Amino acid sequence: MKEEWKLFWGWVIIVILLLLSGCSHTTPPIKIEFYELIEPLGTKHKYRKEPLVGKSYYCINHEAPEIIYELDGNKRVRRWSGHNFR
Repeated sequence: MKEEWKLFWGWVIIVILLLLSGCSHTTPPIKIEFYELIEPLGTKHKYRKEPLVGKSYYCINHEAPEIIYELDGNKRVRRWSGHNFR
């Protein structure tokens, strides 16, 4: 066998071994943390940031911005209706 063919098959074997070794999957999957807020009547809300009283957040469940407020020691939510989001 000629030297060129030995070199070619050597490269083919190296490439196949690299592809099978899984070197291309080095990045871990991104985990997004969600915060859940459940109102006293059982309505569930889900946010990407921890909900604080007096701020507006985008609810993933309802697909709308909502304002967090506190009433009788419980966090509650009302749908945002205005021009100042955040």
